[in-house]
Amino acid sequence: MLGIHRLHSGSPRVVSLEIPAVREAEYRALIVKAQPADRFDLVLSTLRRKRSTGPWSQNHHLNGHAMQIAQETGQDFEAVKLYVKRQAIARGLPLKQKTNGDIIYSIVDGEPVPISETDMDTVQCGWCIDACHVLAAELGIILREE
Repeated sequence: MLGIHRLHSGSPRVVSLEIPAVREAEYRALIVKAQPADRFDLVLSTLRRKRSTGPWSQNHHLNGHAMQIAQETGQDFEAVKLYVKRQAIARGLPLKQKTNGDIIYSIVDGEPVPISETDMDTVQCGWCIDACHVLAAELGIILREE
């Protein structure tokens, strides 16, 4: 995903975008590929709030539940987090991608790798928390909501 800024053109039908300097080379390569058609597919969406961090945050909630499940089952903490993130993929959690847009697959099991918690918004982190709740219920674990 590329964060861009809209430049006001004075007309609601004309949209101008400012490409970040770090992505200028990619943009120029895209322009060369598009010649002579000069047409592009563009997907726009509003920005979502990043997941919260610190005490009593979504990040704390997710990691606390993953830790409880790991302790109760004897599984590795990171393995539990990966499992719940992979469950959240079905709800729309994005996959990690290379700079060219190709999906990154795990060298361990060949499955797609979900995005990092650092890149999640509040909705996506909520999906992972929900997946923790479901997993705990399936395993008969009562989670502490601290």
